[in-house]
Amino acid sequence: SMKGKRLPQIGRVEISIIEESNPRLLAFERGDLDYIAIPADLIPKVLTRDNTLQPRFQKAGVVLGRGVQPSIAYTYFNMENPVVGGYTRDKVALRRAIGMAYNSDEEIRVVRQAQAMFATQPIPPNVGGYDPDYDGHTGYDPQGAKALLDKFGFVDRDGDGFRDLPDGKPLTLQLAFTPSANERPYHELWQRSMKAVGIRTDFVIQKWPDLLKMSRSGQLMMWSVANTSATTDGYQFLGLLYGGHAGLSNLSRFKLPEYDRLYEASRALPEGPARTRMFQQMSALVTAYSPWILNAYRIENNVIYPWVAGYKYNALNPHPWQFYDIDNTRAHTPVAR
Repeated sequence: SMKGKRLPQIGRVEISIIEESNPRLLAFERGDLDYIAIPADLIPKVLTRDNTLQPRFQKAGVVLGRGVQPSIAYTYFNMENPVVGGYTRDKVALRRAIGMAYNSDEEIRVVRQAQAMFATQPIPPNVGGYDPDYDGHTGYDPQGAKALLDKFGFVDRDGDGFRDLPDGKPLTLQLAFTPSANERPYHELWQRSMKAVGIRTDFVIQKWPDLLKMSRSGQLMMWSVANTSATTDGYQFLGLLYGGHAGLSNLSRFKLPEYDRLYEASRALPEGPARTRMFQQMSALVTAYSPWILNAYRIENNVIYPWVAGYKYNALNPHPWQFYDIDNTRAHTPVAR
């Protein structure tokens, strides 16, 4: 149908900023919007249990584009913070215990409505350098977290029901969140998870631009964020932990000479087994020192009306116009619509 026609065919593109989920979906159902990404909290209203479109959307001819995003959601620790930062064994143990105490199972299953996979390494699927055989995910293990905290002296010394630092000072985590209703379930999940192992939590609530400014200046202790790749190469993600990027994209301010040497050396290598091995070594160092809690690889669900001609769904991949199936075992070529 496009043969002999000159591009572009669209006169203009209108983008509507609708912050809340329900009004966004209602606008799509009215036909006011041609295309939306389905927020996780609205998945049950759009998809069935087997992740196909609800009958009313199928009847309207709506097309579903679905795949694993080339992105990672993680919670970073400020490595310069006096409570959770540092590279000594007790500080590493504290960060690992926090990761074990956080109910990542509930995040995936309930908060994200099963529209995510456990993150295993800084590089997500669909991006060059991802190792399908490496698993650095910190599993949910509250009993193990309690044992680790006890071993390194993070115990309740004053009998108030909350753990203290080894020097007797209160142990309080400060997590950053925006005031958005979409973030409230994460806020509550963190609070429940930490309370279950005896860790007190406070929250810094600010708008996203303000949190970003605070983060880059090292004012935040912990913040859950996500990054999406703009290229097919894993360097964008590994660069988020490079010491030279501290205060910019390296929000955790992670500065490990061994990691930085590998990052710099790998940039001089062409894509291949040698560079992949360096990527794997960097992923192992992230697991070992835990500057991040690896949370999730998000599954994206886009819906679009059939009157939009020429639409193709493309989750960024080293293999153009393909995206991995959710079980990550095979690739599919999307059909042009």
